[in-house]
Amino acid sequence: MKKSEKVLLGLFAALFLVLIGGGGGMLAFKNYLEVREEVASLRDRLADMNLAISQGAEWADRQSWLDESLPSFTSHQDASAKLLEKVMQEAEKLGLSIGGKEFVEQTQALGPDGLPVEGELGYFDQATVKTTLTGVQEQALFTWLHTLQQPKSFIGVTRVQINPSGTNKTINAEVEITQFYHEKTVTKVPKAN
Repeated sequence: MKKSEKVLLGLFAALFLVLIGGGGGMLAFKNYLEVREEVASLRDRLADMNLAISQGAEWADRQSWLDESLPSFTSHQDASAKLLEKVMQEAEKLGLSIGGKEFVEQTQALGPDGLPVEGELGYFDQATVKTTLTGVQEQALFTWLHTLQQPKSFIGVTRVQINPSGTNKTINAEVEITQFYHEKTVTKVPKAN
């Protein structure tokens, strides 16, 4: 082999090693970066899991408080009737006359099969009553709203629309009050023959 052929062969070998070595090095570096990102995400997940474990007792206490405190009704109709009774009772105490009462049905997201989507139902069941008051004094209305808003009994004023009535400094109001609850499952006792 001539000297020029040896030099040319050496150049091609060096070029081949640079290309293959560079490509292999780039592939190794890319894999290193991916592994590093995965390790960082696993480290974050581990930190989240440790935090969840450390707070587990606190969340268990919250869940037990919720289970003890949340009202239970046998049906949506029962919850709606009790809520309407409470609304009317408090209005009567303050001398408010409720013109219109209407139960508001909860709209549920429907899936492609036409059935309610399970994940959309939420943790609480709820009953809502929409009331209309005409020509009431502001102070009496606000006292009534404050009395109805009972966080410990899971009752909340979820919508209020107030308009001046134009006479004797009174107002007209449309108010929605919601009772959050869990529906009790009634166990059926089999009949003995």
